[in-house]
Amino acid sequence: MSVPDLFMARGGAALMISQFTFAAGMRVEGLPSTDLIGGSRGFRRPGYIVSVEPGITYVAKKISLNVAVPIAVKRNRTQSNADKRQSIDTGIHKQGDAAFADYLVSAGITIKL
Repeated sequence: MSVPDLFMARGGAALMISQFTFAAGMRVEGLPSTDLIGGSRGFRRPGYIVSVEPGITYVAKKISLNVAVPIAVKRNRTQSNADKRQSIDTGIHKQGDAAFADYLVSAGITIKL
């Protein structure tokens, strides 16, 4: 097994109207096939996913409620280190499987004390 590097980047814009904040943006997250530090020969399912991410936040006196729903627009399962080695050894392109969610519901609450 390997402890792989992960990455995520988000960007977007928000508009506040009264107690509501409406947000929209893009999000990319993934798992590279090689580690930045350390060995890359352990098991992993590398790839990345790009999502559009609408969200809304409601703020009351001491409570803030938020929900965002990133929706996948692109998924790409890249070759792992083992896939690359097997492709070289056999001369046949090898690329493993992966499972990506179509969407995610992210919700939160913040309470000021």
